[in-house]
Amino acid sequence: MKRRSFIHAATAFLILPTVLKPSVSALTSGLRNRDYVFFDERFLKARHIAAAWADSSRLLGVQGGDITPLWSNGLDRTTRNQPLNLLGVTTESFHFCLRILVGEHADFDLQLARLDRNLFLWTMCTTPKATAERRHG
Repeated sequence: MKRRSFIHAATAFLILPTVLKPSVSALTSGLRNRDYVFFDERFLKARHIAAAWADSSRLLGVQGGDITPLWSNGLDRTTRNQPLNLLGVTTESFHFCLRILVGEHADFDLQLARLDRNLFLWTMCTTPKATAERRHG
């Protein structure tokens, strides 16, 4: 590889993630339209960000990546029955598990930005998948 090509490739590698990464303000715009807002209570940064979201009606503190209690407490039904706008500042494991569970019942669009070594800021918009029962009434 020529030196010039190597420099171009290295520069693109460093610049491209910053260009593609959604801005924090873009991810949190329209906060009032969020159905659920999650934050990881273990991290001071997540608690501070959540405090700024205090007006949100469904602000839910979580401990780590376990979404099971929230999922089995109604979020699973809601995901199947209506579109949702979700927002979170959590660890990767939380939004990873949420993606898997939501994906069984709904299509979704996920936007994600890393805040630091532990935390991600993310938004997820879901649309319930059509089932045979819904299609035929």
